[in-house]
Amino acid sequence: MKLSNIDKKILRGLQSKPNLSQTEQADETGMSRSSYWRHIKDMEDAGIILNRRTELNPNKIGLKIRASCVISLNNHSLETRERFEKHIKNMKNVLECYATSGGKDYMLTVVARDIDDYYELMSSSILDNPTIDSAQTSFFMKEIKKTHVLPL
Repeated sequence: MKLSNIDKKILRGLQSKPNLSQTEQADETGMSRSSYWRHIKDMEDAGIILNRRTELNPNKIGLKIRASCVISLNNHSLETRERFEKHIKNMKNVLECYATSGGKDYMLTVVARDIDDYYELMSSSILDNPTIDSAQTSFFMKEIKKTHVLPL
């Protein structure tokens, strides 16, 4: 699906003011509610709009530690990669997992209550996994910028 200028305007509005109602969003773009809804539906069907979500503040719900963990697998067979990915998908504390290029195989974003919780998570769920050769962690010290708004 090729994005029209009005589609881009709708997407910018959804990203900048996600709490507006559909009627308010339609008004902001100068469209009728039904026309606006059709554009939204088309973009959802095309996979452009993936989901609508509520974002929580991890600190306010007791998740004080956020870390980036790079993983090296013990081999690169399809079976090993599939076993690792299945394992990671089932871990609630892992927010993101990306296959990477370069010296390491995967990069994870992990949250935990505190350093002891992180240590337990690493010891019991990461380092003891038979697919993993090594893991290296960097802790996030200060959030400088965080956005989910994509440039259009």
